[in-house]
Amino acid sequence: MKKQIILLSGILLIGACARLPRHLPGGKMGQQTQISKTLAQYNGQFGITAGAWPQNDWWKAAGIPALNALEKDALRNNPDLQIVSTRILAARATVAAQHASLLPHISAGASTTQEYFSKQGLHTTANGSSVLYTELNPLEVQYHVDLWGQDSDKIRAALGKVRVARTDLAEARLRLSTEVAIHYFSLIGDILRRAQILKEQRLHAALLRLDQERLRSGLTGAKAVYLQKEACTAARQAVTDITNDIVVQQYSLAALAGHGPDWGRNIQTAPLPSLTTIAVPKDLPLRIIAHRPDIVAARWEIEVAAQEVGAARAAFYPNVNIALFAGWNSIHLGDLFSPGNLAHAVGPVISLPIFEGGALRAQLRARNARYMAAEDHYHATILNAVRQIADRLSDWQRIRRKLSEEQEMIIAARHTTRLENAAFRTGTSNKIGMLTAHIHEAQINNQDYSLQVADATSWARLNAALGNGYVFSGGRS
Repeated sequence: MKKQIILLSGILLIGACARLPRHLPGGKMGQQTQISKTLAQYNGQFGITAGAWPQNDWWKAAGIPALNALEKDALRNNPDLQIVSTRILAARATVAAQHASLLPHISAGASTTQEYFSKQGLHTTANGSSVLYTELNPLEVQYHVDLWGQDSDKIRAALGKVRVARTDLAEARLRLSTEVAIHYFSLIGDILRRAQILKEQRLHAALLRLDQERLRSGLTGAKAVYLQKEACTAARQAVTDITNDIVVQQYSLAALAGHGPDWGRNIQTAPLPSLTTIAVPKDLPLRIIAHRPDIVAARWEIEVAAQEVGAARAAFYPNVNIALFAGWNSIHLGDLFSPGNLAHAVGPVISLPIFEGGALRAQLRARNARYMAAEDHYHATILNAVRQIADRLSDWQRIRRKLSEEQEMIIAARHTTRLENAAFRTGTSNKIGMLTAHIHEAQINNQDYSLQVADATSWARLNAALGNGYVFSGGRS
């Protein structure tokens, strides 16, 4: 009979709980993303080869010690990166706070209350008198029994948020290192282009002087002089613009490295790197999930959302706490510690969410919606990643093709300049033709430097798209 009463009581307890919604998260996570055919068309073309994933220090492949030092400085001092890293500390603190819910809470308490009872009150023996009631409980214990795993789910969700924060930091480091590399390559390119523009300015000035002499001699008209004045003015403006661009790049790099603007003026530069090859993993559709920080973060967000759904589901069941206290209480302070005044109690405290106005159901629906949104975000992140990689590969191929064609133009321009120089020395051509050939060669060199910067920038962005070999542990695939 006793067992039947206990069983019936248990059924009544569970049946008295708030009713669960019918639709809860489920189904398979992840989807196949087709990209192998897209990658196959690039394999072996313009330096694209099969190889390992890029490492965390991917920029070292450029072989520029000054860039290595700059990246190290930025990763150590960048204030925005430090802000992201503090989120890990906050997430860890949340884990510690959630973990405390699994442990007994032990405390001590004491209270003294002076109370006057009315003459016509219910306390007949104390009516019309004043009583000093004292309690002293050196042991008070509260323990929440995690029968349905609500506290455990909250802890796992908090741990998942720590992992999300870590991957967010990895993503921020990747973005920062990519931005530093791009600005550095742009700075080198601007310095090289400025030298060519200064050369053009000197050549146009020489042509202007020559046309002015020819005008005085009656060998040309005023139109040629005015055209050269326009060209000289345009060259001076181009020098001003490129000089300003150099300063902007220096200031940007200084800010990324966590320093003031003056620090950027001392950045050491080097020749643009010759980045002729880049390795792309063969098993990209599978391993991309494990090596891009944003995708890893999206996966952990699903884990967090799933645990939060579990915690919200557990809120529908009875909440059980065990309370215990031991101590003394008395209305006479003098005999407080008498053996007869010793008091103690222990027992369960059960609360049932029978009717809560739909609050628990709304909370579970909200967690369910967040879970579904996390899954959709995960799928969207994968699609965005493979699209980004395909775009970066296409850009790399396009720029490498243009660089190859640009080399032919440079060779042709150099031959033209040598021929004009020889013709001028032998007297078969005037100086105007020679100076014009030098200007054209400088312009071709300027275009080539712009393409080399675009090539280096494309290389950096493709490395960033591949995800820099981020490694994580745990979680489902």
